[in-house]
Amino acid sequence: MKVDPMKISRYFLFLIFVSAMLGCQKDDTTAVGPPATENDINAASPEAAAVEFVIDVRTQEEWDKGHLEQAIRIPHTEVSERIGEVTEDKSAKLVLY
Repeated sequence: MKVDPMKISRYFLFLIFVSAMLGCQKDDTTAVGPPATENDINAASPEAAAVEFVIDVRTQEEWDKGHLEQAIRIPHTEVSERIGEVTEDKSAKLVLY
């Protein structure tokens, strides 16, 4: 039986993501807001803290097949290096999918 390392990596990343999301749940629920604008990304105000940044970590091929309108594509292999492109606010709300 041949095991595909990429498939295992994707399952592993998915499990980490789900575990992190379950561990970070609050009692209240908030919906993902409108698409982030340059002002949202660069703002350092209390209003900016309410913005959630949606980051699509899938491949270009998966992105091309369809994605959320407000999403910003950063491949999962580049998130740690490129997250500063989205926001410098370390307390910003990030949604990765």
